[in-house]
Amino acid sequence: MIDAHQDKKKVVLLIHPMLLSAKEMKLAMTDYLGGEFRYIIPDLSAHGERSEEPYESAKKESERLHTYLLDHGIEELTLAFGASLGGVVLLQLLAYRDIKVHKAVFEGCSVWQHAKALDCIVRTIFIHQHRKAVRNRSLAIRKMARLYGEKGASMAETFIQIDEQSIKNICHDCAFVNLPVLSEEDQKACLFLYGSKEFDLWAAKKILPKEYPHARMRIWDGYDHCAKMSADSMGYCNMLRNEIANSNS
Repeated sequence: MIDAHQDKKKVVLLIHPMLLSAKEMKLAMTDYLGGEFRYIIPDLSAHGERSEEPYESAKKESERLHTYLLDHGIEELTLAFGASLGGVVLLQLLAYRDIKVHKAVFEGCSVWQHAKALDCIVRTIFIHQHRKAVRNRSLAIRKMARLYGEKGASMAETFIQIDEQSIKNICHDCAFVNLPVLSEEDQKACLFLYGSKEFDLWAAKKILPKEYPHARMRIWDGYDHCAKMSADSMGYCNMLRNEIANSNS
């Protein structure tokens, strides 16, 4: 757990997507967001400094985060940001009523529910791709680099070292997302972001207006899954700073 600038009063939580780490999130985002915030940036299980710990569930990750926040006297978050798998974990954190989140931003977050067929298909694809990556490391790095630029190499390395049970558990979590009940006020604090080319957008367009009618959704035209935050980190963080400025924190 990275806990930076502990002397600052306003707290920003950043939860990385699958295959990134807390260190990489810090390097990519905190300089652009600025030095006036305290940053809480966890490593999810099977990633970063916790790479040896298998990933079990988003619920367990959110429990660990919740405990850390309360143990350190943090009851308010100026911004809570979660990308992809990190967004699924953040949704579980919002279920706790003792942490006030002034602005919650989700990038490429799955909102699929009870999607058994999707779970089976995605799990099969990921396991197949994982075994190919293990056999041909250089090819995996090239593929990741085409999608995510310079971060591609470290993402490929994480994909190679992650265990298959963790991959299965992550795929399950993204197909069986437990959407917490949120008040109108809490929904208005939520912003869901998706690339126009990503698969999860279809479900978001169908599910979010029904489950969270007061939340906002924005689409990054021409971008794939979580690609906007990688392609334009400065612009992306400026957008997050505007969201903070327009919140009630």
